[in-house]
Amino acid sequence: MRWVLPLGMSIYCISGLITLLRGKSFEGRPWRAEKFIVESWFSSLIGALISTTWAIASWLSADGAERLHFPVILVMGALATAYCVASIRAAAAMHLLIDIVPIAALLLIFGSTLDRAAAVSLALAGMFQWRMINMHHQQVVELLLLQRKNHTLALTDPLTGLLNRRALLDFAEALGDDDGPSRLLLIDIDRFKAVNDTHGHDVGDSVLQEIAQIIDAHAGNNVSAARLGGEEFALLGTREALPCSTAEVLLDEIRAATMPHGERVTVSIGIAEGTLEDDPAWRNLYRRADDALYEAKRRGRDQSCQADELEISYRSALPRGESPAGPLSPRPA
Repeated sequence: MRWVLPLGMSIYCISGLITLLRGKSFEGRPWRAEKFIVESWFSSLIGALISTTWAIASWLSADGAERLHFPVILVMGALATAYCVASIRAAAAMHLLIDIVPIAALLLIFGSTLDRAAAVSLALAGMFQWRMINMHHQQVVELLLLQRKNHTLALTDPLTGLLNRRALLDFAEALGDDDGPSRLLLIDIDRFKAVNDTHGHDVGDSVLQEIAQIIDAHAGNNVSAARLGGEEFALLGTREALPCSTAEVLLDEIRAATMPHGERVTVSIGIAEGTLEDDPAWRNLYRRADDALYEAKRRGRDQSCQADELEISYRSALPRGESPAGPLSPRPA
C-alpha cells in the first residue's frame, strides 16, 4: 500500500502533465474553458483521495517515530495543491477537506499528545490557507470588475451612456463579417448651438441625454446607437433590422418629446446603406450618410434624406459624361 499508491499517483500526475502540455486555446471558447475547469476539479479530487488514502494507510502501519511524517507530507501537499487551484474555490475547499480533516481526526482520536498537537497545527494551517484563497479570489474578482468597468468606459460616451465612435467602429467591423448590407443613420440636432448659448451648457447636456434615450430605444437586435461627438448621433445596423422608416419615427418622436428647456427640438437625418467589408467601405458609407445629412439640413432641417436618392438626383443634374467629385451637398453654416 505504501508503495503501490505513490506509484499510481506518479503515473496519474505524469498523464495530467502530458495533457496540460498539449495546450488548450480558450479565447472565444467559453464552453471549452468551463469544461477544462470541471475536468481539473475532478482530476484534483482524484489526486486528493489517492494521497489521503496513502497517508492514512502509511500512518496506521508505520512505527511510532515515523508516523507523524506522513500527515505532515500530506498536508503540505494539500496546501500547495489548494493554492494552485485557488481560482476554482470549490476544488480548493474539497482538497483541504479531503486531505486534512480525515488525517487530523485520526491524529486527535487515536494519536499521542504530539499527534494531537500536530493535528491542531495542521488544521490551523488549512484554515489559514482557506482564508488566503478567499482573499486571493476576492482580489481577482475586483480586478476583473475593474477591468470590465475600464473596458466599458473606453467604449461608452460618458454623458449619454451610448457607444462612442470607437465602439461603433468595432460594431461596424462585426457587421462586415456577415457580408450582408448595412444601413447607417446619421442624426444631428438642429441649431443646437442656440440651445447652449441661450440656456447654458447644463441644459444643453440634458437635451443631449434626452435625445440619446430616444435614439437608444431603437437599438438592439443587430442595431447599435452611438454618440459620435457634439450633437451628432448614429444608428448602425443590418438593413433588415434598421429600416428606413426608423428615420421618420425618430423625427416624430423627437419633435413630440418634452425637452428640459421647454422648447421643441428637431433633428436632421442622413441615411445610407452599403457593405462593410473593410475600412474603406465604412468610410464610404459614412461619407454618403454625411452628405445626405447635410442635404437634409440644406433643405430646411427637421427631415431625413437618403443617400441613394441624393446621388441619383445629383448625377442627373450633371452634364453627360461628367463624374461627381467631393461632397454632394454644400455644408450649411
